[in-house]
Formats: sequence, structure tokens, C-alpha cells
Amino acid sequence: MFTIPIFSTSIVGFQPPRNRKRNLTGFIAGFFLVLSLGLFQLPTVAQIDLAIIQEIIDGDQVFIQDNLAKVEDKAEFGQVVVTKDSRAGVLFNNGASGRMDTNSKITVGQCVEIQQGKILVSGPVNGCVAGFTVGVQGTIYILETTDGKTGNIKVLEGTVEVTSADKTGEIIKVTEGQKLPILKGILSQVISMTSEEIASILLGELFTGFNIPVTPEGALSSVCSRLLPGFTCSQNGIPTPAIPTPPIPTPPIPRLPF
Repeated sequence: MFTIPIFSTSIVGFQPPRNRKRNLTGFIAGFFLVLSLGLFQLPTVAQIDLAIIQEIIDGDQVFIQDNLAKVEDKAEFGQVVVTKDSRAGVLFNNGASGRMDTNSKITVGQCVEIQQGKILVSGPVNGCVAGFTVGVQGTIYILETTDGKTGNIKVLEGTVEVTSADKTGEIIKVTEGQKLPILKGILSQVISMTSEEIASILLGELFTGFNIPVTPEGALSSVCSRLLPGFTCSQNGIPTPAIPTPPIPTPPIPRLPF
């Protein structure tokens, strides 16, 4: 928030022309300086500093800073959220949401940094995995890692831009239906996920069993239909292989003897 100074026209009117011109020039310069400072202070769209536990399923083994967590508990900037034998849905302070698989560990910060396991992210939240930053714009994607150095970035909707944490190197774009493997801290090549892999994701632990949606109504069905054209997709994005209807055989017509 900033204020713009307003000068009284009656005062300016009594000043000499040269002073009026100088004041006008100073006013314009000051206006743009204040405006630019205000713009630079706007928060980054994907920046988060709070994660609220929205849902816990398969038990109660969800922790914030080693303390057993319950629904509506909050993990603040720099704090760690861990799941053991349970899964969790989280809501970030900018309205984006996520789902953590069992045996997963994330840190809330400038990005959602995953050190172990899997997390599904829906909305404008950057991710961090194995020393790389995943920049997003309203995307549905998955981060997974076994040891913080090896894993995958999988995109179900939209596009993400992957860069090294120190912002060196080229930017790699991963679009929906693609994944980018990471091996020992080294990026591999972007490859397309198979229909079987996508179906396995939509039927897997990050989607089944949760009650609170992570996308607007019908969005997952749309994702499923685009990525799995050979499947029938339910309203909540659950795919079912389309079984073609076999033709009904026509009985032969007996020939009359002549």
C-alpha cells in the first residue's frame, strides 16, 4: 500500500511558471518512483508461508515438527510436515492445496520442498525437489523422491518450469502428460507418461480415499479425458478402460430346399 501526494492547485497557481514546471516534473518522477517501489513489493504468486492440515486419512500418523498433528493444525514458514502410516490433505495460505502420501516429508517455505515420499500439488505453489525448483502457474503436478536426490516431477495439467535452485543452467519445461526424472541430483530428459502410468496415478494413493477436492468440480474429469482418450472418466477423474461393445451375431437364415 502506498499513497500519492496531491498538491493544491491554488498554491501552484501563485508560483512562477518555472517553479510550476519544476514541481510538476518532481511530482511525476516521485509518482513513478513510489509506484515502482510498490510493484517490487508485491508478493510472488506462488510464495507460501503457511500450510493447514485439512484432512487426515488411514490413521493419525501426521506430524508437524515431530508433534502429532490434527485437522486444522498449522505448519508455519520453515516447519516440517511428516506423514508415516497416514495420508494428509493440506491447504496453503494462497488457496492452493496438496496431498501427501504415506511416509512423506515436506518443508513449508518459498516452495514446497519434499525430502521424501510423494506430494500432489494443485494451484500456484512452487515446488522444490533434489536441488531443483519447479515454477508453476495454476498447475496440477506431483513431486516424488526416495532420498531427496532421486525422483520424478510429473505434470497432470498445465506446464511447469524446472531450474536449478541457484538459477543456473537452462529452464526445462514439462507439460501435462509428461514427467522429468531426476537421478542423483541430475536432470534426465522429459518423457511422456504412458496411459497405464497416468491411470495408475489417478487410481493411486494421492487421489483415492480423500473427501476434500483439490481441484474445481469437473477439473479432474477433464484432465482424465485429455490424457486418457481410451478411458471412460468419472466426474472426480477416476478412469475406467472403455470396453468396446462386441457386435451381436446374426443367426444364419436357413436355406429352403428346392
